[in-house]
Amino acid sequence: MRYQNVIVGGGLAGGMVAQEYREQDGDGTVLIVAREDHVPYHRPPLTKEYLRGEKPEAEVYMHPAEWWRNHEVDVRTGVSATAVDLGARSIALSDGEPVEYERLVLATGATPRTLPGAQSIRTLEDSRALAEKLAGSAGHLGVIGGGFIGVEVAASARMKGWEVTMAVPESVVWEHLFGAEVAVYFQRQLEEHGVNVNTGTKELPAGDYTLKLAGIGVTPNTELAEAAGLTVENGVHVDEHLRATDDVWAIGDIAAYQSAVHGRRLRIEHWDVALNQGGYVGRTWAGKESGPYTTVPYFFSDIGDWTWFEYVGPGSGRADIRGSMADDDFVAYYLDDDDKVTACLGVNRSDDVNEAKELIASHSGAPVG
Repeated sequence: MRYQNVIVGGGLAGGMVAQEYREQDGDGTVLIVAREDHVPYHRPPLTKEYLRGEKPEAEVYMHPAEWWRNHEVDVRTGVSATAVDLGARSIALSDGEPVEYERLVLATGATPRTLPGAQSIRTLEDSRALAEKLAGSAGHLGVIGGGFIGVEVAASARMKGWEVTMAVPESVVWEHLFGAEVAVYFQRQLEEHGVNVNTGTKELPAGDYTLKLAGIGVTPNTELAEAAGLTVENGVHVDEHLRATDDVWAIGDIAAYQSAVHGRRLRIEHWDVALNQGGYVGRTWAGKESGPYTTVPYFFSDIGDWTWFEYVGPGSGRADIRGSMADDDFVAYYLDDDDKVTACLGVNRSDDVNEAKELIASHSGAPVG
């Protein structure tokens, strides 16, 4: 079997390649190899609206199954790629049928790190199982880890009436992301809404827990790329065009890409990055994109229905905080030694975040005002 365009990975990044390729009038054959038993879907709702029963499953999917069929995208669900032969331009599949390609993109995502006796959440099935438990009699959820998954699930469980206790290795929740001066805002939101946050520890305090959840990060699924002989070091190395070779691209969680904006290699595990990198490759394949990938990384999150934020970067440095944390209305610019913006976090400050994104992209200096 032969396809002109093969996408290994059925998540958002892979789905966006096919979607953008078709929407930009790409007319070659397209195959998506999807390990899960689903067409591509969005993961952010799995710890938030879908988990809480506020969003139906149909709205989690990028498109219904018939959309892919109508756009002549062959999505083979429940199938994994087991090997890539770069010389032969072919992939081996778990169902035994090899596929030849002209162009290949690897969008294999990541796998949650696990702990004994604790659940993890990555897939629709994971979220559905946890949602069923949260919808029952209120219990006590223990969350190990203070990343996005842990914080978002902790907030969702509180909104469902559960007691929640967290074990966070840092001195403040999200300190490693935003620095303690800014991160205290998010910890205050959790604590004011009844989440018991234990910092400086990886162990939950003694207690009677109905459920335990591990939110201790993910490991990029780079085994396929590494076995094929591609360069792998904290992700699959790709250039400013997201290429690993002349006919192989890597995107999403696994892509360690050379950033044309930052002048260094980045690997970022966020929804917006997967969306934009997938769209970029789709446009490239359709002949509508030839320049380097220059989208400044952006992400957002919300803590229950209590607060939300947007961030562009990534960067570090002195935090220049403007506005009022107490009033849930502030922006934090991260400035380097020359007072140039490297990153920006905003709560109810979308205009400021967008302005900072332009500053970062253009390397044009300090924030206005």
